[in-house]
Amino acid sequence: MKAGLTLSRILFGAALLILAALSARTASAAGWHYYDPECPIDLGGKSMKFVAMQPKKNIDRECVALPDVGPSVIVLDAADNELRDMNWDVRILRGRGQNGDADPDADVVGRLPVQKFRNGMVNFDQNFKDAGNYVLYARLTSDDGAKSFIGRHPFSVGLVTDEEVYLYIAFAVFVVVAGGAAFTLWRQGKLGFKIPDFSKTD
Repeated sequence: MKAGLTLSRILFGAALLILAALSARTASAAGWHYYDPECPIDLGGKSMKFVAMQPKKNIDRECVALPDVGPSVIVLDAADNELRDMNWDVRILRGRGQNGDADPDADVVGRLPVQKFRNGMVNFDQNFKDAGNYVLYARLTSDDGAKSFIGRHPFSVGLVTDEEVYLYIAFAVFVVVAGGAAFTLWRQGKLGFKIPDFSKTD
């Protein structure tokens, strides 16, 4: 019985670790820490913050991966006063891979009218019809055109991330190992009962 109890505790502990990893992954992907370093868009000397949401489905804030296609909300936030006085050209591009490669003219799937956002923040709706890789493209230009800042932020929509694949594999391995161990203990009678031996007849 002690061996069975020890193995049960080990399997229970492993299950807790996997659940903790899944919870941590969910919290990270959901972008609970809106002001963490992974969210800002580098504009070349300055930066603005990015967050994406799908309020019709959940309250999660995403930095790099929207879980589903469909109506979404993109939010950009710039605290720098110089950026707030510039003309913002914001576009959503269809990515040609995971590295943010996309043509700002040929790959446009959504675009805002060029304008200033004096409060430094803009949020807009974007309906993603297809799963895949996308890029938030932002070009901020001064009134005289003498100065500009350009930034790109790649993100995915409706795709399974690498971290999720690893967690699914780990969970599958755990299920196989746990199932095999439980079956072995069952055969040995260490789980409180044994498989009937049907080969014996009266």
